[in-house]
Amino acid sequence: MSHLATVRTLILLWSRRTCILSYAFCVFYAVLRDRPTFLSLNRFEKKKNVALAIDAFALFKQECTKAGNRVPLKNSRLIIGGGYDPRVEENMMSLVALIDRAKAASLSYSIVSPPSSKTPIPPFNMTTKDPDILFVLNFTTAQRAALLTASSTLALLYTPANEHFGIVPVEAMSSGLLVLACNSGGPTESIIDNPPTARTGWLRAPEASDWAVVLDEIAGLEFSERSALADRARARAREHFGMDAMALKLEKALVEAAEMGPVPAPAILWFGSFAAVAVFAYFMATVYAS
Repeated sequence: MSHLATVRTLILLWSRRTCILSYAFCVFYAVLRDRPTFLSLNRFEKKKNVALAIDAFALFKQECTKAGNRVPLKNSRLIIGGGYDPRVEENMMSLVALIDRAKAASLSYSIVSPPSSKTPIPPFNMTTKDPDILFVLNFTTAQRAALLTASSTLALLYTPANEHFGIVPVEAMSSGLLVLACNSGGPTESIIDNPPTARTGWLRAPEASDWAVVLDEIAGLEFSERSALADRARARAREHFGMDAMALKLEKALVEAAEMGPVPAPAILWFGSFAAVAVFAYFMATVYAS
């Protein structure tokens, strides 16, 4: 290869790298703007009920607009981040439904994705500057950590109802981020709502009007109140759901199970299990032989 060709190749590679780095910077800048931010982290699936966050945020923005003296909160935004695969129909349709929800509420929106995910951005009519809602498809670990710990992030909105456990609220609590979640499933174990003096978060029925009231309450917290609540959330996450705490609980459960001794089983149960396995094995052998 000639020197000229080598130089051209290096320039081309540098240009591509510069473009990638520039786009990555733009994504990080869009995500980490110093605007009052509410956060929703879920996969793009209908059962995650992210529409609840959009509806509640829309009502909250309406109230902020009416209260003209609360200018900073009028500039608040909602970031919706999560796993997205354009090959999965449910992911694609969920994103479309959420965008329709935002447009119906007259909320502007934009969609970004880190270059590393190589996720194609759907060709929607987006707002490029200061959108009300920012969709982050396949956010990076660094973006996730930055959003959970950013001083501009006011709260995590955890919208799934009857969720089995939900690790995201615990992650938010461990980061000192306030959490609003549905009053069912796992969050009822991880979050304390009452009494208010012991509160580590809010549990509410999945009604947009109820959630909008809590958003207003969160936005109006004094610094001392927010700090005290964040400290209680961190302590609860560490004491009840940290690695050491979970290991001790697992050890205790195993010891209790061992102390109960072997589970007695009738001989007919053992024989029936053996017979079922034998019949299944014979059936599979016959199928493969044919």
